[in-house]
Amino acid sequence: MSVIVRISIAIWCTTAVVHAFMAVPRPGALIAQRQSSLGSLFFSLPSSIEEKSVLAEEDSQNQNKVQRFYETYQWSQSPSSTSTSPTYNINYRVEGNPTDPPLLLIHGFGANVNQFRFNFPLLTQAGYRVYAIDLLGFGASDKPKEEEYCIELWLDLLCDFIEDMERERKTMSKNKSTASSSESTNDNDPQWVVAGNSIGGLCALGVTARLQQTLVRGCTLFNAAGGMTSFRYEELPWILRPFLLFLQKVILSPDGYGGKFFENFKTRQNVESILLNQGVYRDTTNVNEELMEILLGPSDDDGAKEVFLKVFGGPAGPTPESFLEEIYKPVLALWGSADPWTPVDRGLHPGKNFGKYHNKKWRRSSKSESDEMNESLSSSANMDQPSFQLHILEGAGHCPHDEVPDAIHEVMLPWLRNLDGDNPKEEERGE
Repeated sequence: MSVIVRISIAIWCTTAVVHAFMAVPRPGALIAQRQSSLGSLFFSLPSSIEEKSVLAEEDSQNQNKVQRFYETYQWSQSPSSTSTSPTYNINYRVEGNPTDPPLLLIHGFGANVNQFRFNFPLLTQAGYRVYAIDLLGFGASDKPKEEEYCIELWLDLLCDFIEDMERERKTMSKNKSTASSSESTNDNDPQWVVAGNSIGGLCALGVTARLQQTLVRGCTLFNAAGGMTSFRYEELPWILRPFLLFLQKVILSPDGYGGKFFENFKTRQNVESILLNQGVYRDTTNVNEELMEILLGPSDDDGAKEVFLKVFGGPAGPTPESFLEEIYKPVLALWGSADPWTPVDRGLHPGKNFGKYHNKKWRRSSKSESDEMNESLSSSANMDQPSFQLHILEGAGHCPHDEVPDAIHEVMLPWLRNLDGDNPKEEERGE
C-alpha cells in the first residue's frame, strides 16, 4: 500500500471518529484494512441518530428472549512472581455428547457465544461435543476495567479452558461404565478442533500453534482478522504514526472522548445500519431481532465501555502469518468473498496468501523436528488431507458462520470427517 493511501486512511479514520462524537451526519464507508469484527461499526454511523429502527418493529415480544448466561468457568492467569491474579467468571456454552470429539468456537470482537446459534445444532448432530466461550470482556463473561486486553491474554484463557475441559472430558469418559476399551480413543492423541471468526479466528490460530503437540488436531477459520486492531505501529510509515497514537491515546481514551464515542457507537441505529446496509451480512436474512439482542445486550454491562475502548486502542498483537508458520496441523479457511473488513484478496493480511505461510517453520526445520511433526500428524489426522485449504464463499460477508451457515457446514463437516480419517480425501474447492 502506498504512503499516500496510508496517510489518507489515517486522516480519514481520525476525522471519522471526531465526527462520531459530534453526531455529524456523514456517508457510510468501506475500509478494507479493518481487521476486527463488530469493532468496525464506528466507520459507518447512521446519517441521523433519530433514524427509525426497522427491526424494532418486527415484534416487541421477541425482545429479551435470548439466553445470555450458560456455564461458568472460573479463570485466573498464572500469577507472576510479584503478584497474584484475580479470578474471573467466564461464560461458556456446551452441547453434545460428552464422549464425542470436542470442538471449540471462538467469537469475534463485539460478539459472543450466541452468534453461533446456527452452528450448534448441526455440529452436535454430526457427532461433536461443541463448546463456545465468551472471551474475557465480552458477552456474559466478566469485564474487568483494569485489565490490559490483548491477543496473548485471550490465548492464555483459551488454552487454560481447553486443558481444563479436556481433564473434565476424560474424567467423564472414564466414569462411563458402558464405554468399551475398543471404543475409546488414545488419551495421548490430540482431540480438539478450534474454530473462530475474525479476532476469534486469529485466536484459533494462536491456540493451535500452542497446543498442537498435545491437544489440538485442527483449526477452522471463518474470515480471520489480521490483528486485534487494524494497524500495527511498526507497519505504518513514520509520518502516520502520530495519527495512530492520537487515535489510541486521545480519541479512544476512556478518560477523554471515549465515553461519547462509545455511546454513539452502541446505538441500535448504528449497529442495525451496518448489518443491513454496509456489507457485514450480504444476505440479510439472518439479521433479525434475535441477532440485534445478541449483539446489543452486553453493551449495557458494567465495564463494557472500558473494554471496548481498550481493545480499540490496544495493540494489534501477533499476525496470523506468524502463527501459521508455527502450525503443522490441518487448517481450513472459510472466507466470504464480499467481506468489507477482512477481504480475502487484499489488505495487509489477505487470506489468499495464508497457505504460503502454513507450516513454514517445519518445512525448513531439521530432520529430527520434521520426524516429530510427521509422527504427530500421522497419529491424529488423515495424511491424505491437504494441510491448508481455502474455500471462498461467494457473496458472503464478514460473518459467514451466521450469514450462510449451511454453506459453512457443507464444507466444514466433510473436512472434519476427513480429519477423523472416516472419509477419502476431499477435492479442494477454493478460488
